[in-house]
Amino acid sequence: MSTPERDDTNTGTERPWPDVPVRKLAQTGPRTAGFMARSLRRAMPFDRPRFPDIPTRPTTPALLLGALADELLLATMSNDRLVPSEHELRRIAAETRAAVDVIRRHGWLEDPTGYHIAPPAPPQVELERKRFGRIRYDELTFDSGFEPVPDMPGADRWRAMEANRVTHAYVMRHRGATDRPWLVHLHGFSMGVPSDLEAFHSLHYHRDLGFNVIHPVLPLHGPRRAGKRSGDAFITLDFLNNVHGMAQAVWDVRRCIAWARSHGATSVVVHGVSLGAYTAALLSGLEPGLGGVIAGVPSVDLAWVMRQHVPEKARPAVDAHGILGELADQVHHVVSPLAFECLVPEDRRFIYAGVADRMAKPEAAHRLWEHWDEPSICWYGGSHVGFALSREVRRFVGDAITASVAPQHPVM
Repeated sequence: MSTPERDDTNTGTERPWPDVPVRKLAQTGPRTAGFMARSLRRAMPFDRPRFPDIPTRPTTPALLLGALADELLLATMSNDRLVPSEHELRRIAAETRAAVDVIRRHGWLEDPTGYHIAPPAPPQVELERKRFGRIRYDELTFDSGFEPVPDMPGADRWRAMEANRVTHAYVMRHRGATDRPWLVHLHGFSMGVPSDLEAFHSLHYHRDLGFNVIHPVLPLHGPRRAGKRSGDAFITLDFLNNVHGMAQAVWDVRRCIAWARSHGATSVVVHGVSLGAYTAALLSGLEPGLGGVIAGVPSVDLAWVMRQHVPEKARPAVDAHGILGELADQVHHVVSPLAFECLVPEDRRFIYAGVADRMAKPEAAHRLWEHWDEPSICWYGGSHVGFALSREVRRFVGDAITASVAPQHPVM
């Protein structure tokens, strides 16, 4: 989507002007204060929290700063992708209704597994040796081969994104020996670049713990982007982009896993953060034989995400087309982690989430925890972006990864 031109005499036929960033920044203080007040109230003995399984952490300055960081990030993220024009809203509404008809006709509301096809390993790949700082890695590329489901709207628009038709992944492999466990790291929204290797501490898992590590780049991110920014046109009110994007995400990751297995993977552990956690959770309901799955600060419901983050100025026009109600739930059902039974053994499912998360919200992690039959979960005292600085999270993830490969597939 292009950046809109301002029109103070908007008649409803042009793209509404999104909230002024300065105004949004000014709201971060009151929003953070409101959250902290609710946190203090939740700690009172007379309060009956909606989710009593989510622990109450002390409202420390660190918790306050973490919540403020989340609010600042939300305020500064461009939201023009959530402010469609009237013409775009009419198209989105028509496409969404047509897509739901296709989903109903095939019975995918009852059994969404039929929407996804197990892909083969890529027959031909290219590996280019590269370096990011002190980290040497190979950039793996191959033709994605993903095709949107026949009859689903938006397929031609999705295919037209040329860069997205090539799958990219950043790989760290041990030379010589082939039989090793593999660790799959799935990045969050707007990531998908080589610096992810540093952010996920991949050198530690590769060099110190003996894993082969692979970072698949999710659709429309990093070198696959379709706009100026990584992630543009993905996770928007253009619902069919969300559906095609998540379907391709699990397709591409499954092809990367098939390639790893063809190169001696003794076990495959998947760890995702935010959007990557959503992908990991969806993958765990489709890909058999995973050694473990770790979902960090997860979102699990794209319809809910859209309802939460549509700017207030755009909401009347969006509501007038009825696309945030049941239609949103139905069209996203085929790519919802909550619609699939997790195939990973319960003792190898792991979740971590921040009690001060202002982006994905703790409720999302709680929903996944319940859906996964209440596996091991780490509630850390921080925000969405704060996971990267949390020693508690780092210990939990390290323990979860090693527990997922032992004793059947010991790390070398």
